[in-house]
Amino acid sequence: MANSENQVIEIIPALLVGDSTFDQAAIPSSTLCIEMSDQNVRFCIVKEENMECIWLEDYALEQTLSEEEIFERLRRIFTGHMLWSSAEWKGVCISVNSTLFSLVPNVLFDPEKVGEYLSFSAGNPIADRDMVLYHDLPLVHAKNIFSIPRQWHEWIINHFRFSRVTFYHFTSPIITGALVSHVEQQEVRIASLCFEKDMFTLVVSESQRLILCNRFKFKEVQEMAYIVLFTLGQLGYEPEQMKVMCYGEVSASAEVFVELSHFFPHIQIGGRPTTLRYSSQCAEVPGHRYFGLFNTYLVSS
Repeated sequence: MANSENQVIEIIPALLVGDSTFDQAAIPSSTLCIEMSDQNVRFCIVKEENMECIWLEDYALEQTLSEEEIFERLRRIFTGHMLWSSAEWKGVCISVNSTLFSLVPNVLFDPEKVGEYLSFSAGNPIADRDMVLYHDLPLVHAKNIFSIPRQWHEWIINHFRFSRVTFYHFTSPIITGALVSHVEQQEVRIASLCFEKDMFTLVVSESQRLILCNRFKFKEVQEMAYIVLFTLGQLGYEPEQMKVMCYGEVSASAEVFVELSHFFPHIQIGGRPTTLRYSSQCAEVPGHRYFGLFNTYLVSS
């Protein structure tokens, strides 16, 4: 998958699966979904004609990298790749996995105050090097406000200059996926947890409505369990009342899952979004691990 002028891609994907029949001729009728964080850069391709995910790549980044170093590696991944270097995708959906975000109901939203909303959430002014963005989240009748490094935004817009580029915050695909899954589960109350290495996103829904979305850092699994129990307790929920769905960096044998199972009798590993179709190669990937990436496409569909 390397260009002739760059036969060696410096950053090797931790995972690469895809339909080998996909070529550049199909790019103008396909959507490229990207999930960006300080730990991973992930890609998947969705063919618009049948909403089928046919390609997936996952690049792990060293956790000690600076913002500039992450940006440099991002550029290397794109420029060394025949598919990602194309500027002619039908759509490019980018999920920005940053700690700072703010959900504001549509009835209270003022586009002139997006910087103020995010500064209030952060507790301090937004740095000049960051750009504040927002997008509509129709399922919850709210806007999701977040920031992205300005140089990342400018480079991506320029790189995909012939494509329709949309930026989302990482929580929006998680919320979208959790609410759609809630309908399928036919449960009254669901706590959906999406795990990363030292952080998790908690989405609480009742009767298919969003009750809470927040992100938490943790060091020990006991601390994680306490945060979940305390948060649900503040909402007036008992563990026995909740169905718990786990996504992201988790498995049935993972410490976080085992710890939660001590308190929640109705807990399970989630699955991939059923709204999408998957090629035989992508169907073999644990869908819960890429729950956020797959749902990035569905935020706008």
